[in-house]
Order: sequence, then C-alpha cells, then structure tokens
Amino acid sequence: MEDAEQNKLFVGGISWETTEDILKEHFAKYGTVLGSVIAKDRNTGSPRGFAFVTFSESSAVDRALQDSHQILARTVVI
Repeated sequence: MEDAEQNKLFVGGISWETTEDILKEHFAKYGTVLGSVIAKDRNTGSPRGFAFVTFSESSAVDRALQDSHQILARTVVI
C-alpha cells in the first residue's frame, strides 16, 4: 500500500451541508475512496468548511487534481 499522505486530498470551501458520503460519491469517479473526514470545530462540533478525502492510490489524487469541482452547487478548492 502507498503512503497514506500521498493518497490524501484536501478539499476546501465545502458547504456546511456537505456530508462525508457526498464527498465519497463525488470523488469515486477518480478511484477507490477509502474514506473522507470533514473537519469540525472542537468546541461546537460545527463543520469548519474543509475536508480530506483518502484514495486507495495516489494516481486517483492526480486525476482529481486535473478537474475543477463543484459540490452542492459550490465550487471547492483542492
């Protein structure tokens, strides 16, 4: 298995309504998604507006970086 950090993609500017399942579904076309984690405020538990998606291989990250992305009608930064 490859280094997990090379297989991880930062996704910034996500809507607070975005779920981990929505992220997995969106990025599945680039490769096998092992998981996604939405960063949350420690005190309130509210989403912080960014997430990480982990793929099974780094080539999926490379493919995802080639495109622009809209999730829930919002352009996100990767």
